[in-house]
Amino acid sequence: MLISIDGIDGCGKSTQVKLLAERLGAERIQEISPSRWGKKLRAMESPSLAQQLALFTADRAVLAATLEAAAGHPSIHIVSDRSYLSGVAYQSFDSPLSPEFVEELNRTLVPEYDLQILLDVPLETAFARIESRGEKKTWCENPALLTHARRVFHEQAARRERVVLIDATRSIQEVFTDVSTAATRLF
Repeated sequence: MLISIDGIDGCGKSTQVKLLAERLGAERIQEISPSRWGKKLRAMESPSLAQQLALFTADRAVLAATLEAAAGHPSIHIVSDRSYLSGVAYQSFDSPLSPEFVEELNRTLVPEYDLQILLDVPLETAFARIESRGEKKTWCENPALLTHARRVFHEQAARRERVVLIDATRSIQEVFTDVSTAATRLF
């Protein structure tokens, strides 16, 4: 089974991915991966749209075989920290490309996920969490981009059966209860 947890920066994705992978005994992967393309993307301070599309696409291509093997498979379990839905939400920002185009581009590389969980928090909550890390902000941690991404995530959740929207403003354990419940319905 192939499960992703998506949402804007600061929503608690990495925490919930770790907890769910442990609960399911699943492999944990991350977009952006540790591939050479992922490393190059992480090292950039302000990548252009063309650089984002090229590097995210190359990085997803590296992950494609692993994702394909798990999709719909009853005994292979992968929990992904982000999926192509994040690409749709982030790469359609301030772009001539529609979310639909970015999705089609990404879906040519990766299979349909069995479940995509979207963790939702207001921007104020996301930025409070980002600030509490005490780290330098990344190029994608800006209000306009996160506002756009959150709107696109909501649109994706409203039109897809395999996408579950979860209120992530609550405690880690309360959120995990909902995440775990959504995931265990697959089994």
